[in-house]
Amino acid sequence: MAECVIEEKDGYFQIINFNLEADDFHHIFEKIENALKIKKQDVLLSLETIRVLYSSHLAILVRIHQMMYKNSLRFIISDTSPEIKNLMQITQLDSIFSIYETTEKFKNSLKNEPGMQQQEANFAWNMEKQNEDTAKVLCEGNMFSGEQLDKLQNGIDDFYSIVFDFSKLQSMDSASIAFLDKLTDNHTVSVLGANPELIEQFRQKFIYGKIKLL
Repeated sequence: MAECVIEEKDGYFQIINFNLEADDFHHIFEKIENALKIKKQDVLLSLETIRVLYSSHLAILVRIHQMMYKNSLRFIISDTSPEIKNLMQITQLDSIFSIYETTEKFKNSLKNEPGMQQQEANFAWNMEKQNEDTAKVLCEGNMFSGEQLDKLQNGIDDFYSIVFDFSKLQSMDSASIAFLDKLTDNHTVSVLGANPELIEQFRQKFIYGKIKLL
């Protein structure tokens, strides 16, 4: 089998020729790290040629997810067999991974997201300190991973409770959803004024129960 590579696609990386049975599978982590140094974007793995996963395989996939999660990015799995889909449900890993029925459906989901430069240019935020523990953040435009989101993350680290006002926010990309999800690990996160599309994203990305909707 050809050597595993991380291939850059239009808006994401894809793992190609990854052998879950190989003894030297650990090289995949180094390759992902090197790819993310070049560009911060999601990573896709198609399981089209794999019919069954074992516990050792799941451990590898979870480790890849953890690496992506630390970078506020998604690890996407596509083309799962009925057996693998059932296994993901039983192990509740379907609540961790971003799973798409086919690679094509994942690609189509990217087409519905506004362009990278447009989103970054339109995203703006303003933070108001409510008290020593609480900050309120008014967000406008399209929340997209980039310089503005990095500044926001650095600005709210000192607060325990964060209240986001999304009444003027139009959309969020996957990295921003991951940022919000990760924030709930160490902060109390509340959201007010979110439109129905954003709320549906929260449901799909399994963070609906982690945040408080006001």
